[in-house]
Amino acid sequence: MPNGIVLRHAHGPAELTACFPVIFGLRPRLKGVEEWVERASEMATDGYRVLAAWQGSRVVALAGYRVMENLIHGHFLYVDDLVTAEGERRKGLAAALLAELSAIGVDEYCGRLVLDTAATNENARRFYKQEGLVDAIVGFIKPLRQPA
Repeated sequence: MPNGIVLRHAHGPAELTACFPVIFGLRPRLKGVEEWVERASEMATDGYRVLAAWQGSRVVALAGYRVMENLIHGHFLYVDDLVTAEGERRKGLAAALLAELSAIGVDEYCGRLVLDTAATNENARRFYKQEGLVDAIVGFIKPLRQPA
C-alpha cells in the first residue's frame, strides 16, 4: 500500500461527501452527493459502514460493508461495495481494504466474508480469486420493475 494512505471509517456527512467521487465510479446511478449521503446514512441504521483509504482528506478507495446473519452463511461480513478511484488502481488499495475487512470480520466473530460481483466482470473475479476468495455461489436476479 502506498505511503501516506490510512484506512479508517468515514463518519458523518462531511466524510461521506469525501467518498462520493469514488463510490460514484462504482454506482453511477446515484443522482448526486446528497443522495449518496442520505442513502449511506439510512443504511447505517442497518449496520452499513464505509471503510475508506484516505490520502490526507482525499478518499482514494473504499469498501461499504455490514455484518449480517442469514441461514445460508450464518454470521458473516457482507461487502456491498469495493472500489478504487480511477488512477489509483494497482497500488494494493483494494487488497488492503479486503485484508482489513477480513480482520474486522474476525473481530466480529463472522464465519466468512461474502461479496457479489457481476458474472461478466472478469477482472474483479480474477482479483478476488487472487485475494483468496472462492467462487462458490451462483446468484440470480429478477428485475421486478423498470428503473426510474
